[in-house]
Amino acid sequence: MLIRYLGAEKQGVYSYILTIVALFSFVSDFGLQSLLVREVKSAGDKGRELLGNAIFLQVAQVLISIGIVNLYGAIFEPNPEIRMSLMLASVAVSLLYVVNPFMASMASYEKMYLTGIANGVASIINAIIIFVSVALKMPLNGIIIMLGISNLLNLAVTTFLCLRFTIKPEFIIKKETLLSLFKMSIPFAMIGLFNFIYSRIDVPLLYKMRPGAEVGYYTAVTKLIEILNALVMMIMGPVYPRLAFIMSTQEKEKAPRVISLTVKYMIFAVAPFVMMVSVSSVGYVDMILGHEFAASAPALSIMIWTIFLMAIYVIPTFALNSARLTKLVMYLYGINIFINLGLNIAFIPAYGYIATSFISVLCNTIVAVGVLYFVKIKIGSFSFVGNLLKICGAFITQFFFMKYFEKTIPFIPLNILSLVVFYAVILGLKYFNVEDVMIVKNILKKSDTKAE
Repeated sequence: MLIRYLGAEKQGVYSYILTIVALFSFVSDFGLQSLLVREVKSAGDKGRELLGNAIFLQVAQVLISIGIVNLYGAIFEPNPEIRMSLMLASVAVSLLYVVNPFMASMASYEKMYLTGIANGVASIINAIIIFVSVALKMPLNGIIIMLGISNLLNLAVTTFLCLRFTIKPEFIIKKETLLSLFKMSIPFAMIGLFNFIYSRIDVPLLYKMRPGAEVGYYTAVTKLIEILNALVMMIMGPVYPRLAFIMSTQEKEKAPRVISLTVKYMIFAVAPFVMMVSVSSVGYVDMILGHEFAASAPALSIMIWTIFLMAIYVIPTFALNSARLTKLVMYLYGINIFINLGLNIAFIPAYGYIATSFISVLCNTIVAVGVLYFVKIKIGSFSFVGNLLKICGAFITQFFFMKYFEKTIPFIPLNILSLVVFYAVILGLKYFNVEDVMIVKNILKKSDTKAE
């Protein structure tokens, strides 16, 4: 709704502002959420004190981040309207990071239903805020202020759920605890920074090198991809604390099997939708973003494959983090920065946002290959290639089905039938085995026992 309201030009400006804020907001995040998922529960009786120090550190980092963004605006942005928008956005966006310690605590205690409630309520609040902003025809700065209100309400809800149902912080601030948290979070922070640079530096580069409308076309697609990323991460999120528990006990040998099964199920769930959107990108752009963004279709057709790659490498990344091998992932993202920057600088002037779309998929592929390699040598091998080949077989069949019938079958029935074709082929290739059937039976058995 917001993208449709802003249009391509203003959407480009809005995305540029949020990208600059997010670039410096790595100071706000600084990896605390990922770190605390691992540390709060394992701290035992000291968990409350640890959380209190983490909240204090988080607020300090947010204030520093706000100052850096405004300093950037004062030095590098001659346009006073952009500077004002950056100032407002620095506060509005940074409020979201104060949520991190509370979300991490709920995840650490494996209260995933609470994180689900928090995220669900936040999404509803955000939707209402956007609806009101558009209905009132607010200018860009008004929308940014409303974004800040949404993040503030999100913070209130998340804080209440954490304090009421998991753990209450104890604000006994200790220098050694703050330093310890800061040092342990550095690898996570660098991963976040490197990941952001290689995945989003293309937005400011596009903004400086190409017409503003192109930034709007590209960032409209990246917004859709972010939403899909969030859905995939929501599904995979509960695996992180489970892996952290396994890696911190004598059950480390179970990790490869957990990784293998979760990756197997995730690529099965994600794959057909990726191919479906890639082939029918024109229809999806028209349906979701509107005709003004028709030029976004090629970018969506390419960028949607990052979702498939995520389904492959996110769980193995969780495993490396749980095994305290975060530095390996940090190095991988760091290398990707130079690849991303070099390719974007070389190809954006000639090919614009189409080039950035291909480069994004390429960088995600490098991350996937690197993470899988590190897991193999540091944690243990897991079955992957055979399942991927079967997925590719189903992909090919689905692709040719959609291309053959795309002019004779209406858009929605064609996409639904393509899913049926994919799943029929994948089952015919015996993607699932006896072990998978037993897992499902055990899950159903446990569910029945709980119900009784």
